[in-house]
Amino acid sequence: MVQELDLERLDERELNQRLQALVGSAEQVVLRNTHARHNIAVNIHGALDVVVQGSAGFYCCGFMNGPNVLVTGNVGWYAADNMLGGKLIVQNNAGSNLAPSMIGGTVLVRGSAGSRVGYGLKGGTVIVCGSVGMLTGQQMLGGRIVLLNAVGTNTGESMYGGVIFFRRGALAGAGSNVRVRAPEQTDLEALEWLFAENNIRADPREFECLVPRTGKQSFHIFKPQFEKREQVSEHL
Repeated sequence: MVQELDLERLDERELNQRLQALVGSAEQVVLRNTHARHNIAVNIHGALDVVVQGSAGFYCCGFMNGPNVLVTGNVGWYAADNMLGGKLIVQNNAGSNLAPSMIGGTVLVRGSAGSRVGYGLKGGTVIVCGSVGMLTGQQMLGGRIVLLNAVGTNTGESMYGGVIFFRRGALAGAGSNVRVRAPEQTDLEALEWLFAENNIRADPREFECLVPRTGKQSFHIFKPQFEKREQVSEHL
């Protein structure tokens, strides 16, 4: 069974209350007239199949645990913020700060994503089929990020755990305290399974891994450079 919800008639709180009430009903819920509305499917816990017809705004699927959500358009910043479980699939592109502090589940973006993908990631899997901006995996603690196209600068900056997979030659630059290693057999098997499950055509042997360096972490203190400016007359 399919149930349709019109977001022109529901505010964010009413929408998420309706979604939570439908958990476990085995119905597919289709959201129409989304108009890139913020806070779609936030804090929904349990089994539910949701289709967002169009784009979603900020914080889509934040704190979610269980549902499978398909967005046919784009998602804005902070999608899957602190997500605990379930799956978010984005057919087009994602904004910056995708899956910040995510704890579990899977996020799949068929298009590209902005900067800081997986900031503070703790667990789960983030896959971006297009390109990503700078600082992907910054302060990452666990989980895995899989990148299939161009990767921006300072990737993996201040990583403490987890692994970032990227295509050989696609990395513009790595952050501090990280190193590149060849994939191990378990890595190849995990990638092969992920690609098959998500209908992605890619060869795991084309990928390398970015992981934290062992030992004590070191950091570079940023010292801004100030330029002296001419004093402006108070009489002007």
